[in-house]
Amino acid sequence: MHNLPLLRSTSQLRSRIRSWRAFGETVALVPTGAGLHEGHAAVIRAARAEADRVLVAAADWWGEPAALTDAAAIEALCDRADEAGADAVYIPSQAALRPEGARTRLVTGAMGDVMCGEDRPGMFAAYALAGVRMLSHAQADFAFYSEREWQRLAIMRQVSADLAQPTEVRAAPTERDMDGVALCEEAEALTGADRDCALRLWREISRAASSIEAGGAPDPALDDAADRLADAGAEVEYLDLRDAATLEEVETWNAERPARVFVAIRLGEARLVDNVAVGGGSDTTVL
Repeated sequence: MHNLPLLRSTSQLRSRIRSWRAFGETVALVPTGAGLHEGHAAVIRAARAEADRVLVAAADWWGEPAALTDAAAIEALCDRADEAGADAVYIPSQAALRPEGARTRLVTGAMGDVMCGEDRPGMFAAYALAGVRMLSHAQADFAFYSEREWQRLAIMRQVSADLAQPTEVRAAPTERDMDGVALCEEAEALTGADRDCALRLWREISRAASSIEAGGAPDPALDDAADRLADAGAEVEYLDLRDAATLEEVETWNAERPARVFVAIRLGEARLVDNVAVGGGSDTTVL
């Protein structure tokens, strides 16, 4: 049974944060969805290592029907957040994130139109608007996102900087199973041949990144990785080399320009995304 405060309104949120600030404590925000899996728990732990207080904000960030209405699901989420080291859970209403009558829209530009946003126009714009409202409500020192969802992370970094938010957007290293599979809700449900194929995802993008770092041309390395994943049974949506900050495609890698290999595949009904830095290492600072 958890002992976390469950906050339901912006007034409750701000009151709680003021009480922390009164003691000079730093605050880290960790946005999550309705289900809090081990990957999210790892982000909470990363935030815990950097801040005095950790606030988990669980919400429908994408503008789809709200999922956080079941009491048992909320209790389970709070239990998991408590175990990972959070100090409070905030469940904002849709009105707090998308107030009726609001006319302002965000344009994420090319950053939101590529990769996961290519076939979903406006998806990242809706996410970013809800996300920046959350940053404004919390006024946290840090906001932590998983490296696994780097496109979301990069967009929130850019939006936060463009709108002069006081919150520093940071990356938490991707939490992986012992076999290298990134921990996420989609991967947890995989079995049999699909799970075997998922095992190859991290290996193939790591191999491509190593080849590029060693001086190999990006296109052959990426094509070879995509072919091997397809041969293993995956439907490859994209496999790209992109600038880590701007998400622009990179044709020739330069060690002075941080870049990452990005991939999305489908295995039956499951969709997996992952990425890896060319040159290795784990980003935990603002680019």
